[in-house]
This record gives sequence, C-alpha cells and structure tokens, in this order.
Amino acid sequence: MYRTTRHDASEPTHELETRSNGSDNFPDHRVNGVSQVSQESSEGGREAWMCLLGSFLMMFPSFGFQTAVGSVQDYISTNQLADYTVRDVGWITAILVFLTLFLGVQVGPLFDRYGPRILLICGSAASFTSYMLLAECTKYWHFLLCLSILGGVASAIITTVSIAVLSHWFHRRRALASGICMGGSSAGGATIPLLLRSLFSQYGWKWSIRAIAFMALGCYAVGIVLVKGRLPPGNRSKATIDLRAFRSPRLCFLTMAIFAFEFIIFGCAALLPTYVRFAGLSSDVQFFSLTVLNSMSLLGRVLPGFAADQVGRFNTLLFLVILTLLIMAAVWLPVGSRDELTLYIVVAIFGFGSGGWLSLAPVCAGQLCRTEEYGRFYGTVYFVASFGVLSTVPVGGDLLQSTTPQVLIGFYSAVLLVGLIGLSLSRWAMLDWKWKWKVKV
Repeated sequence: MYRTTRHDASEPTHELETRSNGSDNFPDHRVNGVSQVSQESSEGGREAWMCLLGSFLMMFPSFGFQTAVGSVQDYISTNQLADYTVRDVGWITAILVFLTLFLGVQVGPLFDRYGPRILLICGSAASFTSYMLLAECTKYWHFLLCLSILGGVASAIITTVSIAVLSHWFHRRRALASGICMGGSSAGGATIPLLLRSLFSQYGWKWSIRAIAFMALGCYAVGIVLVKGRLPPGNRSKATIDLRAFRSPRLCFLTMAIFAFEFIIFGCAALLPTYVRFAGLSSDVQFFSLTVLNSMSLLGRVLPGFAADQVGRFNTLLFLVILTLLIMAAVWLPVGSRDELTLYIVVAIFGFGSGGWLSLAPVCAGQLCRTEEYGRFYGTVYFVASFGVLSTVPVGGDLLQSTTPQVLIGFYSAVLLVGLIGLSLSRWAMLDWKWKWKVKV
C-alpha cells in the first residue's frame, strides 16, 4: 500500500508527512479564500469536464502542430529551402518551440491576473493568422517570422493557459486531467502528418497549410467557448520568474529533468522524418512514423494519469523514464534503423513513454507550489526548459547530417540518462533525502 506525501481532504492521514519550509511551497488548505475541501468536493463536475474538453481542443492544432512539425520541416528542407542545411532549417522549428515554452513565463502571471478567456481569444487569432501567412512563405526569413515568431507567441498563450486552467478544476485527479489535455496535442500530432501526406501530393503547399488553418480555427472556436476559469482573477504579482523557487533542491532537480525531457521529445519529433530519410527508409515512413509516435504518445499522456493518481506522480514518471531509456539504448540505438517494423516498434514505445513525461512533468511541478501560484511556477520551470528545445533541433540536425542516425540516438540516450538522474534526485529530496520505494509521491 502506497503512502502519500500530501494530505487530501478525502483521504485518511498517512504515515509520512513532508515538511514545508520557506523555499518549498506545498498547497495549503485555502486557495484565494476558497476552502481546499470545497474545491475537491466539486472536482469532476460537468463544468470541469467541459473545460477539460475545451483544453483538449485548444491543444489539438496548436501543440499538436508542433509535435507533427517534423513533416513540415522535412518538406520545406527539400523544397522551398533546399539550399539550406538541416541545421539551418532546424532553427525555424527550434525557435517555434522555444518561444512556446520561453514565453510561458510571461503568460503564467497574465493568466493568474486576467483568467483564460481573453488570452485564448488573442492566442487563437494569432495562431490562425500564422497558419494563413505560412501558406505564402517562400524564403527563409518568411518562415522565421510567420512560423517561428508569430506561431511561437500564439502557441505560448494557448498551451500555457490550456494547461494552467486545469488547476482551477482538478486537484486529486490533476494528473489524469493533464494527461487528457496533453492528449489533444498527441491527437493532433497523429492526425496532421496523415492529412499533410495526402494534401501535399494533391493540392501542394499553399492549400495544404490553409486546410490546417481552417481546421485549427474550428477547434479554437469551440475551445474558447468551453474553457473558463473557476478561481477569481486577482493575483497581482509582478514577478514573472519566481527565483525563490530554485532555493528548493526539489524544484532544481526536477527542472534539470524536464530540460532533458523537452530536449529529447522535440528533437525526436522534429527530426524523425529526416532521420527516416537518412536511414534510407521509404518516404511513407516519414509520415507514418510520426503518426505512430503521436498515437502512442496519446495513450502515454492519458493512461499513466490513472496510475499516477494511485501510486504517485513522481513514481509513475520515474518508471516511464527508465522504460524508455532501456528501449532507446538497448534496441533503438543498435537496430532501430535496420527495417521499418523495428523502427515502428521502438518509436511506438518511445512515444508512449515520452507522452507520459509531457503530461506528468507539469503535474509534478504542481506538487511543489500552491494552486494559485501554479501558472507562475509552471512558467518558471519551462522558462529553463525552453533553452533545451532551442538547441535540440540544430544540434541534432548537425549530428544527423555529419555522422549517422545511430549517433543521434546515442546522444539522445545520454541526455535522457541525465534526466533520469535529475528526476531521481528530485524524488529523493521530497523524501528528505530518505529513499523509500513504497511512498506515494
């Protein structure tokens, strides 16, 4: 039987109690004057699940496009930007994902102050405009402005608000809710490559991207109606980065782990089609491999949420990281590029594991702060992680072009090992440096 480090109102007191000091901010019993007990008693109501559905729809074309961006990157690197190296084209997608995470540190306090609705309207309008302009791009600087900068700003608003608003509605089942929300991006990442594979061959670049734009517009319109906050706006803190949070070794080590996770996840998502091309496999595998990756990522973002709420968020995340590292180092590295079947198998397992990282890491960060501070703490952690996604595609692209696909996977395996160490140390610190296996944490 697992013991928990947190005391929920609906559960009996557990043996282990985690101490809280000035640098370790755990949820208290009142949030913006609302009793924590009353929050949990209404958790899972109709409005909560409708908000979750809205967040899912917002993530489908925004973050979902980023998890499928490898198909776009490989297309423009062999067409409009054929004269540029893989590393050069990689900067376009790297800046896109970087701004999504980096600007979360600004969006977090804005969400705390103004709530979700106005931010989602602005972000959706900017995202739709980005897609429409992307259809007209022909030069390198066109892609930088339309896809990287405008698209990155829009996605930062949409993704940060869509995830942060769930902290208003879910407490005990926050891991499950976060997994379902992030599953929206996996669903988008699985669907968009298949759409583009068909659209590119039939209608060319412009109308293919326009079709994605109008699909996104429909998702955004419904999502804006469904997503709403529960706690009243009013956090007037001017801080965009809570540096005091890093006094806690728990958050420092978790941030180190999340940096590594983001580095690997978005490096693989952006470079997988190019990896397939350099491995000498068929062009169809470039699109299908992304669909397999994101389809399994959808399961990985939802199913571990059930286990996490039962045995602990850190425990579940730690298991997924170990499983994925073993598959990458023992199978993908030596034989992953030999044939299509092997590649699909290792990509499927990687997708399931990495999907769990994406959904559980923000929830683990949420265990280290009060509910009303979650937007700010989320932004702080992912402010640091954003520098990982900024460097991963150019570095990985350069490795892929100058060495072999096996070297790239070996490099990513080493980075994941660093993430495993960081996550283990964070869990250890939460237990006051007393490692215990059967503790729900």
